[in-house]
Amino acid sequence: MSTSDPQGDPYAAIAELYAAEHDDWDDDLPMYVHLAERAGGPIMDLACGTARVGTALAAAGFEVHGVDASAALLAIARRRADARGVGIELQQGDMRHLRPTAEFGAVICALDSFLHLESTHDQLLTLEGARGLLRSGGVLAVDVFNPTLDRLAAWDGVLRTQGGFRDADGISVTHFVSWEVDPGAQRIDARHIYDVLRGDGQVTRRIARMPLRYVHRFELELALRCAGFERIETYGSWALDPYDGEGDRLIVVATKT
Repeated sequence: MSTSDPQGDPYAAIAELYAAEHDDWDDDLPMYVHLAERAGGPIMDLACGTARVGTALAAAGFEVHGVDASAALLAIARRRADARGVGIELQQGDMRHLRPTAEFGAVICALDSFLHLESTHDQLLTLEGARGLLRSGGVLAVDVFNPTLDRLAAWDGVLRTQGGFRDADGISVTHFVSWEVDPGAQRIDARHIYDVLRGDGQVTRRIARMPLRYVHRFELELALRCAGFERIETYGSWALDPYDGEGDRLIVVATKT
């Protein structure tokens, strides 16, 4: 059986599987703790999803707010925060239309979430809104994959295995991903396929389709400058190594001066 979401939320059909797959994934957390310590709280987590990053920052003692468009992911985020005994202020909303409710020390947009913004107009709206949330000296961190030509070519039109894991009930799941890349539009039509293997040998397939728009280094830096940021640092890893164009990640940290 194959299922996908008919209501417009690409995460609705896969939310629990997405959460289980990323539950113990913490490679980028030390970077966000470091940036939070550098900037101070409170912290705004844009497109917070299941609050994987937000709960870690809250556990580290920071006041954390999160916003996400997916009700399915936010339900998991609230459950996750309660289970870990941390408080996070969560709300459903569009990161393109942020409403200042406080002055934040840091705004973060983790693990490719920025790529859900499908136009330069949407990107600029989000960056301007993020700057509006920050107090003077606050920082915005955006983490996206580094779209090298060889990576885009190697993954275009290929069904690849993203990985395997067990869901919350201990059931085996295999995650496949396929990309259709449009270089002219800098667009990726991503399809995520989760095959859930039941104890009786039956496979349930869940599918989520997500349009993404990838960004390059100088394009992102220019957008930040157009949004009013002046001091911009660019890194190539979660260890904040200098960006050399070869690594997997493109991370910008912009300061509101």
